[in-house]
Amino acid sequence: MAVIEIENVTKTFTSRGRQTVANDDVSLRVNEGEVFGLFGHNGAGKTTIVNQLLGLLKPDKGSLVIAGEDIVKNPNRGRYLCSVQPQAKTPLSELTPRAVTRVMGKLRGVSDETVEKRTNELFERLDIMQWADVPGKELSGGVTRLTGFCMAAICPGRAVVLDEPTNDVDPVRRRYLWNAIRDLTRDGTAVVLVTHSIREAESTVDEVAVLDRGKVLLQGNASKIKAEAIGNRMKLEAVARVGAGEIASPDWAESMKIAEAELTLTFDRGLAARALEWASAQHENRAIGAYALTEITLEDLYIDLVGKAEETEDALH
Repeated sequence: MAVIEIENVTKTFTSRGRQTVANDDVSLRVNEGEVFGLFGHNGAGKTTIVNQLLGLLKPDKGSLVIAGEDIVKNPNRGRYLCSVQPQAKTPLSELTPRAVTRVMGKLRGVSDETVEKRTNELFERLDIMQWADVPGKELSGGVTRLTGFCMAAICPGRAVVLDEPTNDVDPVRRRYLWNAIRDLTRDGTAVVLVTHSIREAESTVDEVAVLDRGKVLLQGNASKIKAEAIGNRMKLEAVARVGAGEIASPDWAESMKIAEAELTLTFDRGLAARALEWASAQHENRAIGAYALTEITLEDLYIDLVGKAEETEDALH
């Protein structure tokens, strides 16, 4: 069952007589119990979609429905039906993580007993209990960010919108956070995840959509997209010690790129041993530094897709 249905949404902004299309005929669907990854570079239109779901902006055309309710006609319902962790840092000042999380739970109508239990569960899960009663002005950016997630997760609405939830969070607690995000869906809650950390999010998302310059370039099941696009390929990544023209691409490689001192070579999985031999020889010749064979990721596909789209757009202009 769909929790969020976005149909043919277009939103433009006008500044100094110039129009910018933030969303261009965008259609998305987020189902119960699903983590939906919304990917795109800065200015791609992600936050504009989020603000329309929350009723903070009205589309020029198109419809937005959450749990069967029309958010265009009743924008205040968006903020009720969605719990949100905004991209901006939560300003806590003198308030503590425990205090603001409790307040959020009570605002959403949860009993004191349930709020206390849920707050402790979240703080322990994210390993931030030691800062539960520390004033916000004394907290690190990472703990403040995790507190913002707890405020959204203490009593989630039909949908939870997380805008860059891992910003400033240390690697260990990022792992805890990804697991906590996945757990939000156990009762049927839909999660919209807006993030640049595509490689980290890959194991968490069920469905994805890629936005570029306001348009949807790709959307669908994350596993199917990856299987169809990657097939039987792998990649070799290495630190390049010489320029692009000084390393010849082997004839068995699908492609080789050198950018900003990083070499990336893609090839058929069956040639993995040959790729390691080639890399070892290049390392001995000091053409490359550290190297590793890795899987091709959704982030690789995203970079390739957006790069091609921008080349096409630039060619048209």
